[in-house]
Amino acid sequence: MMKYFNPEDIRQADVLAVDKYGITSLKLMENAGTNAAHEVLKRYPNAISFLVFAGPGNNGGDGFVAARCFLKKNLKVNLILSSDMGAYKGDAKTNLDALVNMNDPNCKIRCSKNLSDREIKEDIECADCIIDSLLGTGSKGAPRGEVERLVRLCNNSRAVVAFDIPSGIDPLTGNIYDPCVKAEMTVTFLAAKKGMCFSPAYNMCGTVVIADIGISPDKVLGDKESVLSFGREDIPKLLPPIPKETHKGKKGGLLVVGGSVNYRGAPLLAGLGALRSGAGLVVLAIPDFMVDSASILLPEAIFVPLRTRGDRISPESLAEAILPWNNRCDAAVVGPGLGRNEFSELITDWFWNKWKKPLLVDGDGLHFLSLEKKKPDFRADAVLTPHSGEAAGLLNVTSDEINKDRPGAAISMSRIGGTVLLKGMDTLVYSRGKSITIIKEGSPSLAVPGSGDVLSGAAGALMASGMPIYNAVLIAAAAHAAAGSMIEKNCGTRGTLAREIADALPFTLN
Repeated sequence: MMKYFNPEDIRQADVLAVDKYGITSLKLMENAGTNAAHEVLKRYPNAISFLVFAGPGNNGGDGFVAARCFLKKNLKVNLILSSDMGAYKGDAKTNLDALVNMNDPNCKIRCSKNLSDREIKEDIECADCIIDSLLGTGSKGAPRGEVERLVRLCNNSRAVVAFDIPSGIDPLTGNIYDPCVKAEMTVTFLAAKKGMCFSPAYNMCGTVVIADIGISPDKVLGDKESVLSFGREDIPKLLPPIPKETHKGKKGGLLVVGGSVNYRGAPLLAGLGALRSGAGLVVLAIPDFMVDSASILLPEAIFVPLRTRGDRISPESLAEAILPWNNRCDAAVVGPGLGRNEFSELITDWFWNKWKKPLLVDGDGLHFLSLEKKKPDFRADAVLTPHSGEAAGLLNVTSDEINKDRPGAAISMSRIGGTVLLKGMDTLVYSRGKSITIIKEGSPSLAVPGSGDVLSGAAGALMASGMPIYNAVLIAAAAHAAAGSMIEKNCGTRGTLAREIADALPFTLN
């Protein structure tokens, strides 16, 4: 689990390290560049020649320190400066002077303006590893001038390592400029920057490694807000083991309510997701006309037929039908395939106001919880699982507005339900009193009909097991994302069926 901080907070942390803890800025740069060089050599142990692109600020200074480290190991360094040598100031100038004074025959230092594109491309082709130390977190806007030229020339190159951030990303928002470095690895200093966890910047960073600068982040960033990342490797930290003496009654029971004449598969996929995530009991309350065929497709579940009028569930029959299962079901999922009609609205309202156990609302159920239209009472034990379109309906904005500020959207929706799972390329989980958490895995293979139903069932099953709701949602989202990655690795990204995502869940949860 990695923490991502606002870049301004990190800049202030550097100041605090100097003012409060007495570490000079020169020493911070020395630590940063030295440890970055060590990370590069761990990643590329067979590299013998390094091409370092150095910008005019402190990021360039980090590159100078790293270059000295490479030279001390008798490796070759080709240093290309984006500015004249006289333009470097402060700590960056001190470290450039130290590099020049080494007078090492393995080091070549030139200014980019004196080199043609062809010469720089030849240098790129000859290097085993390229270091991007052009722009750091203090840069604003798109790369310009010689920096822009160097970024364009090094793109499409292999073995590119960015120092602190890839030049051309916005370290706050995660947007990228044209041009932007695409790195195989980013060695970031002190702590990861918030923008690095959001697409499209995330895709430009490659593997992110944090380099020590000589002070613990806890000392200088301890009280600052951060975004967390959560992945498959973090699941065991939150998922309790199953005792050998357990039985199905101790694994939790989940009630799933949904289905309609046009969306008969959605509740079945939610039930399958729940069973594949370890539920001890899954009860599907679905329209009566679906039960015979559904029970053949998912014989492991229990089916409760809900009386219908025409092709719609009769809401007045709901409470009576599920009453025998109330004590055996520890959580409910409402909405998969439910449809958007006045009867569905009454069913959603009943669960929101009458169901006294943890509740997850998905799909069509979300349509009836809009802050603009309904203003539902807040439920701390409720989970909302919208994609950006459904989130737009909940908040009465556009999908583009949701995607421009997904963390802000998740926080706003938490006024309705205590935990929000905002699905999409940057899937977020948020619960009041917790940090925004991003699920950093997944695959285009998940973008198929029924995928969200499987996720809802998985989350519902874990909620029913008795674990904290926030943990249950995090685990389900990470396992679902990892299932997509596993399917992509084995089968590619085309032709996935939602049931295959469900079938992969035991492999990502165990």
